[in-house]
Amino acid sequence: MTSIKILPLATPRIYAYSSHATALSIVSTEEDYLPWFHSNFIQLCGLKDYNVTYDVPLDFYMGPRKDYNYYVNNNWLTFLSTDRQLVQSTCGDIIKYVTACIDQNHYVALHLDEFYVKDRWAYQVKKFDHENLIFGYDLERQIFHIIGYKGANHKFEASEISFEAFKEAYDQCDDQNDNIWRSQIILIQKVYKNSGPFKGTYVFDLELVIRTLEEYLESKDTARNFSMFQNNLTHFVFGLEVYNSIKTNLPTFWYDFRPFHVLLEHKNSMIDRIQYLKDNGYLAEADYTYLHESYSKMVRTCMLMRNGQIRYMATREQENDTRYLDKIITDLDQLASFEKEVLGHMLAVLKQYPNNG
Repeated sequence: MTSIKILPLATPRIYAYSSHATALSIVSTEEDYLPWFHSNFIQLCGLKDYNVTYDVPLDFYMGPRKDYNYYVNNNWLTFLSTDRQLVQSTCGDIIKYVTACIDQNHYVALHLDEFYVKDRWAYQVKKFDHENLIFGYDLERQIFHIIGYKGANHKFEASEISFEAFKEAYDQCDDQNDNIWRSQIILIQKVYKNSGPFKGTYVFDLELVIRTLEEYLESKDTARNFSMFQNNLTHFVFGLEVYNSIKTNLPTFWYDFRPFHVLLEHKNSMIDRIQYLKDNGYLAEADYTYLHESYSKMVRTCMLMRNGQIRYMATREQENDTRYLDKIITDLDQLASFEKEVLGHMLAVLKQYPNNG
């Protein structure tokens, strides 16, 4: 074992939830993932009722989810799942276990009580069990390198934690009874192109993009494509229908900023995709300009809605002062209508691409 080891990470394009942020921060250390990324992260799924506690209110739909996790299906990562009880009964020392895993080039995702984690909003404020990724260690300084959501702004950034603080945050995490998810320890390893015929290789799939854009426009249940794995997800809506879901739930769940952050990431991802399509010859200059400017406008709208929600959260009389929410609901209607128009144009252009079909 060396005294210092740090596994590579990059800034993820999507970080609203730790599952996407964790996976993308590992795979995006090299650009060979971009054709896969731009072929996906198009469809959105949202809860009909935000009172449902076994899923998140709004997210990118990336296929079936298993074992309470939202990890991305891709060709670059392998996952090994164990749990705290097994580690305790076999190894008994979580610090030695994590350092041994890192020595074998495994990133370690596990839950910590962030009351004990500096740079977290809950530090010394309240108990808050949340997933963090351990990607390095320094035995001389007795620290781990971790990445998670820092500060009040919840930025997904790297930091350090002492072995002592890590042990306390790990021990205080509630992993009993109904918290099976929190008891899990996920080992994530990056695999490379020579590891197998499907590992690390992906060619941009225009047909998939077109099909998913259609499903988004039609609010089609994309999960039905995976019916061999799971039954219909009746608690979800898909595509443009998520706007109505946000509107319905916003008056009650005005304090949950995640849906608007996901919307913002979705529009930013579309801008990146449009740029990729232009750079790789799928879009003419005029179409590129229209689409890029249109989605840039959507990004600004999403930022204004998110800022309006933050201002509403800061008001002292939410029940008597609804002007911010009223403005957001109006903007959501306009955004949905505008995006439907823009995507109709985008689909028409992509379907005319010479090699399509």
